[in-house]
Amino acid sequence: MRYWTWAEIRTKIEEDLDLEDEDFVRPNELLAYANEAIDEAEAEIHSIYEDYFLARGVLTLVQNEDEIDMPTDIYANKVRRLVYDNGSKVYEIERLKDWRKFEEYSVQKNYGAGDTYAYFPVNSTPGSPQILLVPKARESGAVGYIWYLRNANRLVDDDDICDIPEFVSFILQHMKVRIYEKEGHPNIDKAMADLEQQRSQMTSTLTAMVPDANNELEMDTSSYEEMS
Repeated sequence: MRYWTWAEIRTKIEEDLDLEDEDFVRPNELLAYANEAIDEAEAEIHSIYEDYFLARGVLTLVQNEDEIDMPTDIYANKVRRLVYDNGSKVYEIERLKDWRKFEEYSVQKNYGAGDTYAYFPVNSTPGSPQILLVPKARESGAVGYIWYLRNANRLVDDDDICDIPEFVSFILQHMKVRIYEKEGHPNIDKAMADLEQQRSQMTSTLTAMVPDANNELEMDTSSYEEMS
């Protein structure tokens, strides 16, 4: 699988559109178009096959603290699972259900809830989303894992890679459309139609993209388990 660098993407666009000796589209604009295309592809991917960007981080606690910073590269604060794993004890740190999380937080904080933790996300400070742990940490150190959905890589330097290799054609076509829009190019309608074709291909590819080729739907039995 080939991973394109920003230098390769830029060169491809310049060659395809004969931009090598032109300055109508400035370098910073071209880079912005590329990252805009990545943003759009990323949104499509997360809406269809979110585990494409599944990542794992270490869950680290500080005794008597209840706020844990989210990973810096998390997408839309999407935590897939928190798992407590100290070698001898393993369990899911459950997310408090929305309809009762505030009362549950106060109850568990004040009266305890056995020897397990629960959590829910908070976003009190702009740019610093956190996980609110309940009760407060009883220990310090790495105690498990946070499974989450990460952001796609953004391009800045020439050797930065686009980590959506299957859909780089969508990114290239998206950039061409933005350039044609700025130029008032007569082929803008054709370029936009080609972009939608690339989008459709990306969507169909993602729909079929399952790790083990098993396309059976998983039944969510959590509500039954909670009632038992």
